[in-house]
Amino acid sequence: MMLNSVACDTGLPTKALRRPNCPRCGSVLLIAETSAFNLAGRIRHSWSCDDCGHAFVTSITLWRRRPRGAPGEGTGSEQ
Repeated sequence: MMLNSVACDTGLPTKALRRPNCPRCGSVLLIAETSAFNLAGRIRHSWSCDDCGHAFVTSITLWRRRPRGAPGEGTGSEQ
């Protein structure tokens, strides 16, 4: 249930959050081997297929960082 509300808040289409298929054999993978979040708003998932052993990485962007000094960042120049 919480995943759905996160998907709605970030504006990601639900298709972007589906489980990946192995690019080699087509099997659906259920759980990532590892996941890592970085402060730029990206999540990387490392996958390994149980059927054929192929390993690959996927990533999604939750938000895009504004360049420093962009309007709305709170630089103190706004009035």
